[in-house]
Amino acid sequence: MERARDAAAAKAALRRELRARRRAIPAAERERASRRVVEKALAGIDWTSVRSAHVYRSVAAWGEVDTAPLVEAIRERWRSVRIVSPDVTANQPLPEERFDVIVVPVLGFDDANFRLGLGAGFYDRLLAAQPQAFTIGLAYAWANVGDRLPHEPHDMPLDRVVTDA
Repeated sequence: MERARDAAAAKAALRRELRARRRAIPAAERERASRRVVEKALAGIDWTSVRSAHVYRSVAAWGEVDTAPLVEAIRERWRSVRIVSPDVTANQPLPEERFDVIVVPVLGFDDANFRLGLGAGFYDRLLAAQPQAFTIGLAYAWANVGDRLPHEPHDMPLDRVVTDA
């Protein structure tokens, strides 16, 4: 029990640190990095074999990697891919559709591709419910925290983290 509290406290501290760092980055720099992440996500995945994808809807005010260009490019280039990009709200039910690819937001990540999100748990639940999906996190390269991210039993590593580096 104490170990779980320690992990939760460490994650909360990392969230505060990474949110502050993300807010401090000038918007133009975030936009350049975000475009690079999207370019790499488009080039690094065989989208021709994907039938359906869940792509998070980014929130500009939070400084997340912007997914709108990713969704737009997939829809233009691979018209057969069904894209689901909903707004995620507190207590939102998990989608019942089975996805080939799930793209999730990443506040921070470690060398083993475990992610740190905002702490609501939606994407942890979604990934656990969809083990067949190829999972991709979109992150800024500076968000790699090395070995500082504690892992809890519900945490699942991503198949790939795409960064601007």
